[in-house]
Amino acid sequence: MEILVAVVLAAGIGACGPAAVHRLPEPVPHPEEVEPEEKIRYADLGTTPRAAVLLALLAGLLAGVAAWMLPEPAMLPVWVVFAGVGSWLAWVDWRTRLLPYRLTAPLHVATLVLVAAGAAVAGDWSLLWWGIAANVGVFALFWIIWFVGARVGSTFGYGDVRLSGIIGLALGPLGMDATLSGTYAGFLLGAVGGIALSWAGLVDRRSFAFGPYMVVGAVVGLAVAPLL
Repeated sequence: MEILVAVVLAAGIGACGPAAVHRLPEPVPHPEEVEPEEKIRYADLGTTPRAAVLLALLAGLLAGVAAWMLPEPAMLPVWVVFAGVGSWLAWVDWRTRLLPYRLTAPLHVATLVLVAAGAAVAGDWSLLWWGIAANVGVFALFWIIWFVGARVGSTFGYGDVRLSGIIGLALGPLGMDATLSGTYAGFLLGAVGGIALSWAGLVDRRSFAFGPYMVVGAVVGLAVAPLL
């Protein structure tokens, strides 16, 4: 029953993605980010046919896997929201090569609040402390990658760094194995998927969206961690 509820709620959040994206203001140029030369406008992206259905399916799938494999039931709301809004982020990044701050910042706050609430429900505040520790650690790792990459011509964006902190915060309460596997899975999927899609001519290997792989990788890491 919990899995079904998680799927339905996440799918509902995912379906709201196009409407939310449609209302986003266009990004202001920032020295830490390079905007693609021909970025589709958010207002136009939000009117993409069948986008709501596709995002609902993606969010429901991610939430279903997370709910099925989640070792700590008190953290289920975290992953319902992550799956729902994460589907938006994956879609926007795939289409624009940007992860909007106006989406990542609220998700970061919501994840922190839900992790704290889950820790209170479980009666185990170490869940929150582990979440914060993973938040800082994973963010720092991605910041270093971004910092070095920015100086050697890498297309790794600062939006990915922001997203990494959210992923660390969500995975941290589930243990070190989940945090490491969820982080690594994003890198692995990005490498394999990016290479495969570039060979197929579907993406530019010098500039492709990493966010979708991070979102899916976080759930994959959660799922495989108990098997390690």
